[in-house]
Amino acid sequence: MQAMFWHALVGSLQPWQEHVVLGISVWIIYLADRQVDNAMGQPSDVIHLFHQQFYVGIRWFILLLFATLLFFLTQLSIDLIRLGCLLSLCMAMYGILLRYGSRTWLPKELFTAILYASGLFLPCLAVDRFSWLIYIHVILLAWMNLSLFSWLEGKQNFRYIFLGLQWPLLGLLACILTQFSLELCMSLALIQGIHVGIYYFSPNLRYRWVGELAFLSPIFYFVYELF
Repeated sequence: MQAMFWHALVGSLQPWQEHVVLGISVWIIYLADRQVDNAMGQPSDVIHLFHQQFYVGIRWFILLLFATLLFFLTQLSIDLIRLGCLLSLCMAMYGILLRYGSRTWLPKELFTAILYASGLFLPCLAVDRFSWLIYIHVILLAWMNLSLFSWLEGKQNFRYIFLGLQWPLLGLLACILTQFSLELCMSLALIQGIHVGIYYFSPNLRYRWVGELAFLSPIFYFVYELF
C-alpha cells in the first residue's frame, strides 16, 4: 500500500530498500510483541505457546533482523530517518497513553489509524510529495477496518462507527477521482468494498471465507504499482 501511494504521488517505483526496511521493522515488532506478552503473563493461545517454546531461537533471530535493519537504514535518506524517529517517538507516547490512560478519553482505534496512515506516507513526505486528501482517506479506511473487527469481537458501538464512515469515505473517493487516476480510486474503492462484504456476510458463518478476502488486498497494491 505504501508503494501504491508512492507511485501515485511521486510517479515512479519506490526504492526497494524502503520495502525491506518496512518489512523487517514490522517483523521485529511482531516478534518482540509476542515475547513481551509472554514475559508479562502466561501464554494463552497456540501462537504465544509457540513463541515461548522457541524463545531462544526467536530472540536470536530478532537480533539478526535488527542487525540487517541497521545495515539497510544506512541506505535511506536522512530526512526519511528523521521522520521515522519522530514517528517512533509518537508510537512510544501512544503506547504509554494506552498503558496508563483511560479508554474513555483515548479512542484507541482512531489513534492507531492515524499512526498507521502516517507510516504509509512517511517516504512520500520525506521527498515533499504529500496529499492530505489521500492521507485522510487512508485514516478513515484504517479506522473503518478496526471498527469492523472490534464490532465482530462483540463491541456493538463500533458497528455505528463502521456504518457512519462509509459516507465520508465515498465523498473523499469522489474528490480523489477528480485529482488522481481512476486506478488509484478503484484500488481504494476495492478496499472499502472488501470490508463492506465482510460486514454483510459476517452474521452467517457459512460465508466466513469472505473475511479472508481482506488478505488479498496487497495484490491490488502491487498490480497498481507495476502497471
